[in-house]
This record gives sequence, structure tokens and C-alpha cells, in this order.
Amino acid sequence: MKILVTGGAGFIGSHVAEAYLRAGHTVDIIDNLSMGYLENVPAGATFYNLDITSDACTELILNGAYDAINHHAAHMELRVSVEKPVHDAGINILGSLRIFEAARKSGVQHVITASTTAVLGEFVNLPADETHPVCPIAPYGVSKRAMEIYAEYERIVHGMSITILRYTNVYGPRQNPHGESGVIAIFLEKFLRNEIPTIHGDGSQERDYIHVDDVARANLAALEYKPQGTYHICRNGAASVNDVVVALRSALGRDYPVHHGPAKPGDPAKTRGSHQLFSGVTGWSPSIDLAPGILETAVWFTRKR
Repeated sequence: MKILVTGGAGFIGSHVAEAYLRAGHTVDIIDNLSMGYLENVPAGATFYNLDITSDACTELILNGAYDAINHHAAHMELRVSVEKPVHDAGINILGSLRIFEAARKSGVQHVITASTTAVLGEFVNLPADETHPVCPIAPYGVSKRAMEIYAEYERIVHGMSITILRYTNVYGPRQNPHGESGVIAIFLEKFLRNEIPTIHGDGSQERDYIHVDDVARANLAALEYKPQGTYHICRNGAASVNDVVVALRSALGRDYPVHHGPAKPGDPAKTRGSHQLFSGVTGWSPSIDLAPGILETAVWFTRKR
């Protein structure tokens, strides 16, 4: 198959592109390099430095004869979304809609689009499945939820084949440590620079962390089985930020210090998802536990330096 991966020079998108290439597919990548890096583009992929909100991106899709599109390009900074919701919406809503519309008009057979369990807001049922109430508490979650609704519109009204994958907290090699998202990457970078990272709040907030290799395998399964609608991609496990710090110290072999700051607005106290629905349809399940996943990530960050 000929597949376009948007955001394919980024953290998750580059791993997905690699997985598709290993499976024997032809892969094109679109990325504006705002958060991605050329070094992440896997060998064998064709790279286009384009923004998903541009006419040039639309033209590429219309003329590209793609069999499938995997849409990972997004704005994902929670704090920035609060400060600049119009900027966040312009990328996550309007940019995504342009992708969907171009895919429909050009006859793309299947679209996989990346979303987030941030659309749920505060988790009231743990583990959260796809029937969980949706009530985002930050503009980032609002924009991703709007993207989901447009995807469902295209699927239901226009008969497109679309899979929406909602991720919990993805971590692993190549994660960008310079944004505000991804505590594991941020803390690793700080520790390796002998800087003191900040825990927002008391560190008891729990997250469902999933390794990027498991996410890439989920995208392979979504391409193969083409499940329709929305699915949670997660470990159905939870670890506090304090737990993560302990695991990072163990992986690095040093008792690095941290300090505490105010909690982030719009940051839920607990997240934990259920992947039962997606596993039932595709047979996929996560295979990498948190401790060995953090160790692998720490080794990658250490070697990268």
C-alpha cells in the first residue's frame, strides 16, 4: 500500500512510519518540523516539508494516489492551548478537516487518525472505555474532540473508512523533551543535564503510560483490520509521577533531585484506559511494561547525548 503519514518526523509518527516500512508498504511523510526532526524520518520514506493547514498539503493528497493516510500531525501543548486556543484549533481542527476532505475527494481507502484520552476530561470511571463521558477540560482536548467529531461525520455521512485511536500517555525513544508534554522525556533530559525538573502538584497524579512501540503496533493493526470508529490505545495500568521518578532514578543509577510546583490547570488527577474493545477487534495488546520501557528510553536518551 502507498501510505501518507502526517507528522511522520515527530515522535509517534516516525515510529508508525517505520512500522509501515518494515511491513513492506510505501511511505510518504508530511511534517513542518515544528516539533519533528529530519533525523527521525526513517530511511526509505519520502519526506515533504509541508504544513497540514497549507494548500500544498491538500494538493499533495489530491494528487498522491494514496491508499491510506495515517494522521499524526497535531498541536499538543496543553499550556499553549490554554493561552492560544485559536492557534491550537487552527491546527487540530481545521488542519485535520483539510486532511479528511482531501482524503475523501481523492478516494483514500482508509484513514487512521490519532486522538487522545484528554477528550474525556476528568476520568470518572477507571479504567475508561469508549463509553466514558466526554467532557474535555482544556482547549487541547476540545480541539481533538472536534477533530474526532469531524472524522465521524466523514465516516457516517460520506461513508469513509476511518479509525480513531485515542492514546493515553505515550513515551519512548525520540520523544521530544523540549515541550511541556511527556514527563518521562522531560525528566530524563533534565536529569542528564544535571538540572532539577519540576513536578506539578504533589506527584500523586496517575497516568496510563504506553510505550511507543506498542502504539506503532496498534497502528499496524488498525491498517490491517480497519476497525471503524473510536478505540482506546493504552496499557490499562497506572503509575504516579512519583513512581516514574523512582523508575527513572533506578534506570539512570542515581538519586536525582526534583522540586514541586503548582498543578497545571486542566490536568486530570488520574487517567487509566481500557483497550478491551480494540484488542477484541484486532488481537492487539500492549507488550512492554513500564519499568523496562523506561530503562530502554533512558538508554536511548543517554546514547543520544
